[in-house]
Amino acid sequence: MSRYLVGIDAGTSVVKAAVFDLDGTELTRAGRSVPVTNPAPHLAEEDMEQVWTAAHEAIREAVAAAGVAPEEILAVGATGQGDGSWLVGPDGRPVGPAYLWTDGRAGELIDAWYADGTVSRQFPVSGTGPYAGTTSALLRWRLENEPESLREGVTALWCKDWVEYRLTGELSGDPSDASLAGIDVRSRTWSDEVLDAWGLGAARHVLPRLLAPTDVCGTVTPEAAALTGLRAGTPVVKGQVDIAASSLGVGVIAPGDCMAVIGTAGIVTVATDDLSAGFAPADVGWVIPHGPDTWVRAMGMNSCTPNVDWFLRELGHGFHEDARARAVSLFEHLDATVASVPPGAGGVVFHGYTAPGGERAPFVKPSARGSFSGLTAGHSRDHMLRAVYEGVAYGIRDCLDSIPTEVGTVRLAGGGASSPVWSQVFADVLGRRVVVPAGSEFGAKGAALVAGVGVGAWSTLDEAVAATVDVERSYEPSAHATRVYDEYFGVYRQIREHVAATWDLLHAAGRRTEAMLAA
Repeated sequence: MSRYLVGIDAGTSVVKAAVFDLDGTELTRAGRSVPVTNPAPHLAEEDMEQVWTAAHEAIREAVAAAGVAPEEILAVGATGQGDGSWLVGPDGRPVGPAYLWTDGRAGELIDAWYADGTVSRQFPVSGTGPYAGTTSALLRWRLENEPESLREGVTALWCKDWVEYRLTGELSGDPSDASLAGIDVRSRTWSDEVLDAWGLGAARHVLPRLLAPTDVCGTVTPEAAALTGLRAGTPVVKGQVDIAASSLGVGVIAPGDCMAVIGTAGIVTVATDDLSAGFAPADVGWVIPHGPDTWVRAMGMNSCTPNVDWFLRELGHGFHEDARARAVSLFEHLDATVASVPPGAGGVVFHGYTAPGGERAPFVKPSARGSFSGLTAGHSRDHMLRAVYEGVAYGIRDCLDSIPTEVGTVRLAGGGASSPVWSQVFADVLGRRVVVPAGSEFGAKGAALVAGVGVGAWSTLDEAVAATVDVERSYEPSAHATRVYDEYFGVYRQIREHVAATWDLLHAAGRRTEAMLAA
């Protein structure tokens, strides 16, 4: 009897695959890195063939390590990074590199859409506030700058759809990915009203057919079976964008359930079954189809754990040396270092707006840039490290506080959730109980749960979550620390509001400088 599910999570920098049993236990996982290229500071691209190579290698490794026979795998589900522009030509090959959700080439277009009311006109229908890396903005940019890339026969996909296409040979999308581009989010179908607002009438032909997440979108081809170790004919279930899949994987299913992902992006989601009051706050974030009768209100910081990666790469050599001297892992040493600095980081405040495309939640600003504030000669690298940890947590709070729904418990996911010290910082900054579900690959797990429902392992997503999701750790906020963070969070908000105009000046100066240096 088939008793296992394979979940794939095609993330921005790492493509992962995991094997789960029907109790939700993660038997094995495997991952492959995919390089992100930056041809210019405001651009972010990936080679689509490298993404597929990473996917089939990760699947093969995970399945082999699980020790299960290919015929024991009930189905395959996929999720992946959202937005960006992933084009497939009539020959089935990529149309150039994928433009990623962190890309900034459409930044000026986004500024114009917000200034002229375009975003506000379509928001009541779509519930989406676009940013520089949004599919709609990148398709409009292509229309104006690369019209040949949208010729007849080209299909616009998203990352998970590209992986599924290579698995099955079938082209399709789903409403969760498409909700960030141009659908009526209530009916979950493409909306001419929204597409016309974006000026995408001439690109309507590239948009894919939309399947429900639990629909079987195809079966594994013999060619894909040879690469992945899967059985040819294994069902592949459509799945959802990573925001929705990760929400499901940590147990967000009922109205009021909340997730915060501390990963490449910082994502906050709150589930709802009622859209009658409209979408608040207006013109920012997303409303994403989740279950058959539910949605998640989502906000997404462009850069989350990469802020720590950057700090360690550029300024953290001493932390690496100290960890080796203490004979402990780097992240054990980082936790101990952060714990040694009192809340508030000695008055140092960090803003983690370090993505090429600026920021997208809870405000949209393609020119937004990162910064440390409050530094003096008396501060050390330890203060700065804690400030980075706290700055990411402030960004998550900024997103969560903007969603007008009462949330008592936050389910934490992503690489940052593996740190007990950082998890406590989140509880203190948010002033809410934080729980970390059992497992590690929540996007892949959510994809596997959707796949299981799609082939009848469970009747509903609610049943799948109830059968497979457990809490591993929990953290209660410290009243004293939360009072400290309330003070500094107010400062965090004021700084980012007051320097917004300066970001625009800095961005303009940078573009002029690029032109002068290229001349």
